[in-house]
Amino acid sequence: MSSCDLLNEMKISAESGHVAYTNFVRVYSKTKPNMVYCFFEGDEDKKYYGTRITIKYENEFQDFTCGGRDLVLKAKELINNRNEYNKAKALFFIDKDYTDDKIENELYVTPCYSIENFYSAEDTLKRILNSEFNMKEKDENFIKILDLYTTLLTNYHDKLLFLNAWLSCQYDIRIKIHTSTRLDINEVLKNYFKNNENMFDVDLNLRANIFNDLKSKDILENTLFKDAPKITDDLLEEKLVLFNSSDFNKACMFRGKFELKFFIDFLKRLKEEATSKNPKILTKKYKCTLSFKLEDSISVLTQYSNTPNCLIEFLDEHLRVA
Repeated sequence: MSSCDLLNEMKISAESGHVAYTNFVRVYSKTKPNMVYCFFEGDEDKKYYGTRITIKYENEFQDFTCGGRDLVLKAKELINNRNEYNKAKALFFIDKDYTDDKIENELYVTPCYSIENFYSAEDTLKRILNSEFNMKEKDENFIKILDLYTTLLTNYHDKLLFLNAWLSCQYDIRIKIHTSTRLDINEVLKNYFKNNENMFDVDLNLRANIFNDLKSKDILENTLFKDAPKITDDLLEEKLVLFNSSDFNKACMFRGKFELKFFIDFLKRLKEEATSKNPKILTKKYKCTLSFKLEDSISVLTQYSNTPNCLIEFLDEHLRVA
């Protein structure tokens, strides 16, 4: 590409208002045909996918953080619409969220709500118990913990069913009216999911009543999310029936950040219990040196998190040159 062409491309990319695309234009080189360019929603996604891409693709790859799902899709559109990048090996990674989107060509879509759901899975817990607590699958305490986790998670899902259904309705409306405005869920609900406050008591019971407000349509629409569109009772009821059906996998399809918060809080209390001189629930004491913190859990626990078959197949297909 001549300097004149490059300047023109930079001008076009700048006018797009898309920083990741602008950065791609700056670094793209036809002289590196095996270079892979990966576009992610955020830095946390890069931490999860980066490790797995490196395993499949030993050569160098470039990563770009777009700042959201819509901006990843916009980057894909911008690159695909430019003939100059027809031969670029560009891959795009987005969360499913509350959609029915599927993997398509160079676009990877998580089978669950988000990558956080890969961390809060039961299989992830099993790996952590085995590696960090040195528990074996046939141990009495291993089985006891899994049973407790399953019971508590079911209870947690019951408490957050209404909230997830309401948020999903909001997502449907946003897509229907083609608005880029999103609810600031993390900020609005921060008092219900505090980083420094565990949702479990010392006996590993969910603390009472902390999510009661989130079961009220009136509180959600008139107190917490005052500017959000109003959801009709019929639409909400339809979503509740779907989300509460026997074949609906709540652990996979409920909002990932809620699931991860539950998972980390559980592990924190479990560590306190397991390392205590006098455990109340477990029959013996265990060692665990790993710290469980929500803020760095994506990077610290990535080796234990699930890697779905669809991701393995996607990377095999697009990185088979490795």
